[in-house]
Amino acid sequence: MSDVNRIKAEAIKKNFSVFGQFITLPLGGEVTELRPVLELIRKDLVPTFPDHIGRMQPDLLVIMMNPGSSRPLDRHYRSQAVAKARDINPLGQLTPTRPDNTQYQIMRIMLARDLGHARVLNLSDLRETKSPVFIQRFQSLEHHPEGSAHSLFSPLRTEERRVRMGGDASIPLLVGWGRHPGLLPLARQCLATLVTHRIVGLEIPGYPGLYAHPSPMMQKAKEAWVNAVLQRLPHAIGSGSAGFLETIDSE
Repeated sequence: MSDVNRIKAEAIKKNFSVFGQFITLPLGGEVTELRPVLELIRKDLVPTFPDHIGRMQPDLLVIMMNPGSSRPLDRHYRSQAVAKARDINPLGQLTPTRPDNTQYQIMRIMLARDLGHARVLNLSDLRETKSPVFIQRFQSLEHHPEGSAHSLFSPLRTEERRVRMGGDASIPLLVGWGRHPGLLPLARQCLATLVTHRIVGLEIPGYPGLYAHPSPMMQKAKEAWVNAVLQRLPHAIGSGSAGFLETIDSE
C-alpha cells in the first residue's frame, strides 16, 4: 500500500467531510465556547441529513486534548446555547467544520486502514488554540461548581458520553493528547472510563497516562507517529473501502 504520509492535505480533504457540534455553556461565571464532537467521514458516506452522523457507529473513536483551532466553515454560524451540561444533546446539530493539521493526521490513519468514519472526542471541549492558556483555563474551571463539565469525561456528562462512544466494544480507541504534565488529571479521568484493551496510542516513556500528540512540530515526527500507530492498529477494521487510498493517489 502507498505511503499515506505522502498524501497532501489538499487531496485528503477532497475525499472527506468534516462536521462539528458547537455550543455555548455557562461555566465558572461566564459563557464558554465548546466543541463536544468532530465527525470525520468519507464524502460518499455522508447521509442526506448530516445531523444523522451522530447516530452512526464510527469505525474509529479518537480522543485528543481539546478542539484547538477547529471552527465552523460558516463564519456567521451561531453556536447553540445550552443552559446546563445535562442539556447537551449528543445527537444535536452538526455544521461543516474546518479541519486542522491534527485532523489530517487522523485522516491519514483512516486512509491506510480503509476507515470511512472517525469520531473525534477530547479530554476537554474548551475551544482554545494555545495549549498553555487552555491548561490554565481548565484548571481554573475545575475549582467552580460544575466547572468540570467542560470535559465529556466528567461524571456530569456520563449519559452523553455513553451515546457518543456507542455500544460497540470492538471499536478501537486512538488516544493522543500530548505530553504536558498538566493534562494528567484530565487524562486519568478519561482513562478511568475506557476499556484498556481497546486503547491504541504511543504512551510517553516515564509519563503513564500521557500519549504522543498526532501532530508534533517536525514533519519527520508527524510521519513517525502515523507509522507507529499503524503498527498498533488492527487491519481488520473499517467499512470495506478497499482501493480508496489508491484512488486518492491516482488523482
